[in-house]
Amino acid sequence: MRFHLSKGILGAARSLFTSIRVTLHLSYFVVILLGITLVGTVSFYVSYQSMLERVESASFQIVRQIEKNMDNDFQNKRNLLLAPYYNQEYIDGINAYATMDEQAQFLFRQKIGDLFLKSFNITPIRDFKRFQIYYSSGELLNASDAYKAVAAKDVQNADWFRQTVAKDGRVHFNGPLTSTPAETGEAAYSSSLLIRDFSNPVNFIIVRAEYNDELFRSIGQNDNLSASSRIIILNEHNQQVYGSSERPDTASEPGMLSLINSESGKFWYGSGQDERLVAYTRSEYSNWKVVLVTPKKEIFGPLDQIKTTTLVTALIAFVVTLCISLLFGRSITNPILDLYKTVNRVKRGDFSVRVHVRRSDEIGRIATNFNDMQDELQTLIESKYVYQIKLQQVELAMLYSQINPHFLYNTLDSIKAMADYYKVEDIGDMAQSLADMFRYNTKSKDEVVTLRDELEQIDAYMNIQRTRFEDKLAYELDIEEELYTFAILKMTLQPLVENAVFYGVEQKLGKSTIRITARKEDNHMLLTISDDGVGMSAERLQEIHARLGEPFYMEHLPVAASEGGIGLRNVYARYAIRLGDQFEFQIDSQAGQGTTVTLKLSAENSLTKPQ
Repeated sequence: MRFHLSKGILGAARSLFTSIRVTLHLSYFVVILLGITLVGTVSFYVSYQSMLERVESASFQIVRQIEKNMDNDFQNKRNLLLAPYYNQEYIDGINAYATMDEQAQFLFRQKIGDLFLKSFNITPIRDFKRFQIYYSSGELLNASDAYKAVAAKDVQNADWFRQTVAKDGRVHFNGPLTSTPAETGEAAYSSSLLIRDFSNPVNFIIVRAEYNDELFRSIGQNDNLSASSRIIILNEHNQQVYGSSERPDTASEPGMLSLINSESGKFWYGSGQDERLVAYTRSEYSNWKVVLVTPKKEIFGPLDQIKTTTLVTALIAFVVTLCISLLFGRSITNPILDLYKTVNRVKRGDFSVRVHVRRSDEIGRIATNFNDMQDELQTLIESKYVYQIKLQQVELAMLYSQINPHFLYNTLDSIKAMADYYKVEDIGDMAQSLADMFRYNTKSKDEVVTLRDELEQIDAYMNIQRTRFEDKLAYELDIEEELYTFAILKMTLQPLVENAVFYGVEQKLGKSTIRITARKEDNHMLLTISDDGVGMSAERLQEIHARLGEPFYMEHLPVAASEGGIGLRNVYARYAIRLGDQFEFQIDSQAGQGTTVTLKLSAENSLTKPQ
């Protein structure tokens, strides 16, 4: 049941699409839809790519600018730590601190603490929280707020202390602050600097200033950033120092961190609704990295409006153009349908119907020509057709009145009897051979005969030709016994042998031989007719090959030697029409040496062997 239903649906759909109106309207629909879809897709793609390039470039420029602003701020903070270098008294105190008595050490601690208090107060820094001053032994010399000192050994073993010492005069930025009690509270990061007499590498102090994240928060409020963009500050170990949103910190996104592995760059991270553009750059001054993460939906939000506008415009354009195309389509198909209905009425025998011509274009001209054809057809039917039938009847009667074949048989038999009576054997033999040939050609309507039947016909033909040419013509046969019953088309050999006599032997001086051979090769029979006559030139042979390759409907096939020979072309055409590629036909000839025609037939060909 389901099969018949599907078959019925397919049949209905197939019959529907045979209508020119449906086909034309569907063509309009497809062309319009493809055009609008192509324009909309290309427009959206160009907008998408343009916006993508601008956003990627803008994001990279933003992180570059943030990195420069951060470096400027870090350099100012580093300059505040250099205050002892402006007065040799402090450098001398650093060198002598280890040998001072307790009172002198107390006074030095107070003095250097006051120096940095004044330095940080004279040049206010909005995100400054506190500072500590440590001696090379790890001893806390002074601090800007109440701070409980830790063991000097713990200070010396602290990572920030060792890295500051290792940088030997270059500022060290450390964050996030989580490792010691001094790194608690509201501070987000610190900067520390080793200060010493350049001639005394042993005695030094380290000044450490701590800061909150106000600098980074002010960066996050940059007018160039979208509402959902996220600023991340990473230290030199790719650990997050600051993040501008409530999203999980980067420690929970190792995949993204693994991609931030060069001096600068940009990439897309995530998938679907969570895909983000990540742009980053590394500060050569602090070795920290500034990372800007922007959600894709934030970047391409304006594209949604473009997409909506494009879809609405495309829909309106589609509806308008479809309505216009339907109107134009009807103006084209209606006259064609009228013409179709008129043709159907003519088909049913109503020759009086005419098409109403209302157009002057090609369709109108077709209708006009159709009406003219109808007028002429009606005239022919009413007058010429009847007379033509009478004429054909007269011609048919004339054909019936032609010579009866039996009359020719009886006449040839009479000639043979008279030749025998008067003992003129050559005349009798020729008359008998001619009678045999004529009987062979007319006695049966069978198109397929055996090779033996054809050879008997050739014997009669060659008997006539030997009488004609006397000793000039010899005839030889070389036939394998099993091939005598091989099925071939009637009149295969005589046209080829006749060609050999007419074009090869007759034009040669001296004696000539015609040889017919048949041999089996694999599953084929090779039938060869050869002569040692005058042959033909290469140009003539090429011309014959070209004629054999022409379509059969393009020329009149000769039926007699006087028309150029019934031979080659006729035999080739009959086998080509019957067998297609189940046979091969080959002609070889050289001027002065003769001609060979070879016919290769498959034993499995489609010819029916006679019973």
